[in-house]
Amino acid sequence: MSEILAILQRLDFLTVLWLFPIAVAVHELEEWNIVRWYEQNFVDLPQLTDKGARAWIVFSSLVGFLWTGTAILPGNLTVAAFVLLPAFGLMLQNALQHIYYLFYFRRYAPGIVTSVLLLIPTIAYLVARAVQQGYVPIWYAILLVVLLIPNLVQTVRARNTMLPSFQAIHKLGAALAKRF
Repeated sequence: MSEILAILQRLDFLTVLWLFPIAVAVHELEEWNIVRWYEQNFVDLPQLTDKGARAWIVFSSLVGFLWTGTAILPGNLTVAAFVLLPAFGLMLQNALQHIYYLFYFRRYAPGIVTSVLLLIPTIAYLVARAVQQGYVPIWYAILLVVLLIPNLVQTVRARNTMLPSFQAIHKLGAALAKRF
């Protein structure tokens, strides 16, 4: 592990920011067959299809790369960090939801492996580096973490009911699947 950190430290911050969309894409791919898991664990589901879920997976992975590319294009590391940290927060929230679902349902939740082994460590490293190198103040990173709390509380309260945000994601995925 220390060898990986040593390699990352030698890379410039703009380069290591690309770890984020890569981690997101790998995480999304772990969720490739998530519809069956939803059907086995949630009640009152909207109509879900594998095609719609997979359209969302591809779309969100592409957005991750486009968002990162757009953020770093000007070459201003402060702007890139300020623009990317909210996306880091959203994916951290998702990773924490996967951990919660693992314990709540007491079974594998698609996305848990990459959440624990890839997303959380990648996000933690990128945020720590952004703060250490002075691209964002610590208060900004803390504020983004605090802003995750309401949705995490909503996740716990929802129990085995799909969150409205997940329903919206799947509606968008269904619309994308119809178009393409």
